Amino acid sequence: MKKLAFLILILSVMPFKMMAQDEPSGELSSIMSAFKDYCLRAANAAANCDVDDLAACIENWEPGEYDSEGNTIKAEILNYNDEEITYINFGQLDCINCTQESIVGMHFGFMPQAVDSWITNHCEPTLVADAHALRAGEDAVELEFAVRALQPKGKATYTTDGTGDIEMFVVAEKGGNINLSIHSIEKPDRNGNIKETTLADNSGAQSAQLAWSMYRNGTIEFTVENTSDKEISFIIAKKM
Repeated sequence: MKKLAFLILILSVMPFKMMAQDEPSGELSSIMSAFKDYCLRAANAAANCDVDDLAACIENWEPGEYDSEGNTIKAEILNYNDEEITYINFGQLDCINCTQESIVGMHFGFMPQAVDSWITNHCEPTLVADAHALRAGEDAVELEFAVRALQPKGKATYTTDGTGDIEMFVVAEKGGNINLSIHSIEKPDRNGNIKETTLADNSGAQSAQLAWSMYRNGTIEFTVENTSDKEISFIIAKKM
């Protein structure tokens, strides 16, 4: 009995790690679902050189306005599927294993500027600067994004930060198949408890998505894997 009491005492004061393995991926919110649908539709329309469908993708896109120093005067907004979508480049995105990345270069760029460029140039790819916008205050921005590319059968691992209800998706250009996996580590609570979450969407489709909760601030390490035999570009988006 004394040994049991001593063991319970040790466990009550020791920091411990709570691990969630392969939990259900969850559903995306309406705004993330709308943006994912837009990305899939635009990527496939570009591959098929369907100019009419490309135009429909950005029919309700409002380009941003900037001053001579690049400061935002009017934020860029995409209205799609009855959702007003605002976005910004990832504020913090570090690559910890990118040896199999490729240059996005002439690949499809997903964002409205890229779609507009494909229409203007009759489906001839051109270098397009990354789209980014800040509305009046960061709280108004709905999601972060980044456009990258991978070699055939390549993969890359990145880190970013997060807290609260997290949603992420990846969409590849047409002909690309991808997997998405995450490992999030939250900061210890007052008792030293650490919550870790490991999830994966290994469906190997053109898109992958994950959703989970982080109760405290922490780090998200995620890996995107190109399971196809061609070099592909992809967009990764995270709800803010």
